[in-house]
Amino acid sequence: MCRVGAFWIICLGVASASACERGAPAPRGSEHDHANHHHQPAEAPPASEEPYVPVGPSIETGSFLLALAPAESGYRVGKASDLQIELEGRGKWHVNQEYPIRVDLKGAPGVALKTAELGKDDAKEFSEEKVRFVVAVEPTAPGAHDVTCEVSFAMCTEENCILENRTVSTQLKVE
Repeated sequence: MCRVGAFWIICLGVASASACERGAPAPRGSEHDHANHHHQPAEAPPASEEPYVPVGPSIETGSFLLALAPAESGYRVGKASDLQIELEGRGKWHVNQEYPIRVDLKGAPGVALKTAELGKDDAKEFSEEKVRFVVAVEPTAPGAHDVTCEVSFAMCTEENCILENRTVSTQLKVE
């Protein structure tokens, strides 16, 4: 009986030792190369018969914070002002510097946008920790007017990247 028990203990030890091998360790800091690991798009939400409604002026997950906010206070008809779009990594996540980040903006009637599309070169700040865009808006009528921002980006850890496409919206109160 002892030989059979010892045999199984040895078999289990060999099997568990061989199962622990995971390959090369993840690259560190400046060695990180996004071309050497798998990029997967984020799962799309289930199809719905209701039209998609942006969640609000910001979205925060375990990997990022995306926010659309006034860069200054108060909007007046005929006076150009700014809106700010910010993306920040959370925890071990960072913004993929090589993914072609894209921002598409839409203003409701009553708001003129200087540009409707922004890319990496338009960013006022662009690092692994934070990306910040500023876009000029000029209200053309008093009242409450929505501005919607769809952002396509990638967030990464040392092991993986996730492609994201998120929409945020804010309402400008114009006097």
